[in-house]
Amino acid sequence: MKKDEIVNGNMANSMEELKNLGKQMENMRDGGQLEESDRIADPQQFDDEDEEK
Repeated sequence: MKKDEIVNGNMANSMEELKNLGKQMENMRDGGQLEESDRIADPQQFDDEDEEK
């Protein structure tokens, strides 16, 4: 699949794409690993309901 054909928010369309996504997830760092390198995780996302509370 070409890079310009990739659309966010869809499920994996092939086994090859699924394997690539799995490799990406294996390499993701958790919060502790990010702190060790003085980085922060992406900001939390909230729904409008959560912001009002």
